[in-house]
Amino acid sequence: MQELPLTGQGTDLELKKKFHALYTALLFVSLHWAIVVYVNSSYLEQFVSHQALAMLYIIAAALTIFVHFFASRFLASFGAVRLITTLTILEFCTLIGMSLASTPNLAITLFVIHQTIVPLIFFGLDILMEELIGTREDLTGGKRGFFLFIISTTYALAILAVGSLLGEGHPNFELVYFIGALFLIPFLLVFIHKFKDFIDPHYRHFNMREGIKYLSHYKDIRNVLFSHFFLQLFFVWMVIYTPIYLATNIGFNWREISIILFVGLSAYIFLEYFIGVIADKYIGEKEMMAFGFAVIAVSTSWFIFLDNSSVIVWAIVMFMTRAGASFVEATTESYFFKHTAGKDINVIGLFRMTRPLSYVIGPVLGTAILYFLPFNILFLFIGLLMIPGLFFAMALHDTR
Repeated sequence: MQELPLTGQGTDLELKKKFHALYTALLFVSLHWAIVVYVNSSYLEQFVSHQALAMLYIIAAALTIFVHFFASRFLASFGAVRLITTLTILEFCTLIGMSLASTPNLAITLFVIHQTIVPLIFFGLDILMEELIGTREDLTGGKRGFFLFIISTTYALAILAVGSLLGEGHPNFELVYFIGALFLIPFLLVFIHKFKDFIDPHYRHFNMREGIKYLSHYKDIRNVLFSHFFLQLFFVWMVIYTPIYLATNIGFNWREISIILFVGLSAYIFLEYFIGVIADKYIGEKEMMAFGFAVIAVSTSWFIFLDNSSVIVWAIVMFMTRAGASFVEATTESYFFKHTAGKDINVIGLFRMTRPLSYVIGPVLGTAILYFLPFNILFLFIGLLMIPGLFFAMALHDTR
């Protein structure tokens, strides 16, 4: 794999400034996403049933996978900066539309567009970060860890804001989507100003066959990709089903739900950056990744024993699930990007495709389980699904 030098996008000082700009831009684009991601399923419940809700996530994910096949061609034609800018403007208009939508057809259409656009924006930011890091793979864990730390912090802060915005009465979803759109304005201002001179590498067009062939030759990349996929399944089920379960089956209001989710998401804030640094300097990723899967499996399974008697107990268990996820997320990202460069569009595309693929498989499995079994058993299945991820993690050759 040919890699760009560290100074491929400027001097060390210029690169440092660009990393600061990238992190600042990421802060705003993450806030826009975080404030709506846990609300989407409840928003759509105003218009569709549980079964139709799952189908909408599947359709949006399938469309995202389809668009990913052409992502490299878009990058080559428009360049990363222009493509991200265009997608962000479209996302802004989509969220404004969702805040005003009063009919099912309009709300559903805009939701599908929203779900398709956001992964492509983050895919573009991945490419930018890989080009800035260049050959300094000893920085990957720390840089990726801080990247995830920012996203996690925005998730935690946003969910608290959602609790205040939705309150205890009839939820005001319109305001949430409007505010989410507003966060894209400072993102664009920072992004365009600081990256207008970004030099795009030569993008190879995405080829799934070549990506799969690559995975067949590199066992460690294949194993970490599968580990990342199982983590994405966990995220999908938690994002779609946890807010609904807490609100409808347990009986918490949105203010209580926001506290529970905030405590859970704070685990990422406390852990992910330091996990990335530890992976760079001390013990590598393998053991921490396996440990994270074990923690997720046990703590998520505990959901079946909890009722509405204590918000504190729910918050503690939620924190444990996200503590395990923080170990897995930080280490899978660090391990994968230590073994790839920005020009490896095929394998990066497959890695990022695990998220929309999980949005196809997760709702299908969730719908099937909920058709035959009580809602709480769904979380037992989530825990069991983390066990294969643990074995894939243990099969890795560690980086240290």
